[in-house]
Amino acid sequence: MKTASKVAIATLSSILLLGSSMNLAVGAASSKPAQKTVAKKVAEKAPTAEEKKFIENEIKRVRELTKKSDDSYVMYHKYKQLNSGLDLSFEGLTHEYATYEDYLKRASGLKGSIMQQPSNLPEGYTFSKAIIEGPTEGKFLDVLRAEGKKSGKPVYTKKIDWKEAATIRLKYTNGEDTLTFSKYTVDSEGSKKKGFFDDDFPAQIFPKYVFWQDGDKFGYSISTSSDISRKQKIEILKAAVKK
Repeated sequence: MKTASKVAIATLSSILLLGSSMNLAVGAASSKPAQKTVAKKVAEKAPTAEEKKFIENEIKRVRELTKKSDDSYVMYHKYKQLNSGLDLSFEGLTHEYATYEDYLKRASGLKGSIMQQPSNLPEGYTFSKAIIEGPTEGKFLDVLRAEGKKSGKPVYTKKIDWKEAATIRLKYTNGEDTLTFSKYTVDSEGSKKKGFFDDDFPAQIFPKYVFWQDGDKFGYSISTSSDISRKQKIEILKAAVKK
C-alpha cells in the first residue's frame, strides 16, 4: 500500500474516532437540560384532593349551564397537566341546530356575514343541520389568563360574550347526496387571496369543494358529493353568503 493511502486511512480513522468522542460528549451535555426539565416537572406543585374536587365540580357546573342556553365559557386551568397540557378549555362554544328556523334565530343576532339558505338551492335538497362555532383566539384570552393567574383558583371560569362566529356550516341532503355551505376563519396569508378556488383533491375523492375568498379574514366554501358544475356551485355559494 502506498504511503499516501496509509496516511489517508490513518487520518480518516482519527477523524471518525474523534467524531465518536465528540458525539458522546455532546450527548452527555445535551442530556443535562433534559434532566433539568424532568426534575422541574417532578418538582411542580401537584393539586390537592380538594383542588381536584373543585375542578371536577366546576367543569360539571359549566357544562350544565351550556345545556340550558347558547352561552359559551372559557376556563383557565392552573394545573395544565389535568387538561392535556393546555391552560385553556372551552365549553358551549359549538352549537348545533336541527331546524333552519332555530339556526336563523341565533345567526341573525350575530355581527358580520352569515350563511343562509340560497334562493337557488337545487331541487330536492332539504335542510339537515347547522353548526355555529365561536372564536378561540383574541385578546380576551390574554385578559382571561391574567385574571385566572391572579385568582389563584385551580380553575377560573369566564363567560364569553362573542358577537361574530368563527365558523358556520349549513348542511343539506338529497338522498345520499350532500351539499354544505361554510364560513371559516382564514389566516393572515389566506386573507390576501381573492377569488374562487377549487380544491386539489384527487378526482375520485368526494365531496368536491369550491372556495371563495374576498380579502377579508373570513372565507366561504361549498362542497357537494353530486356532479353540480363549477359554475353552478359558484352561483349557489354567492347566494348562500349574507353580508
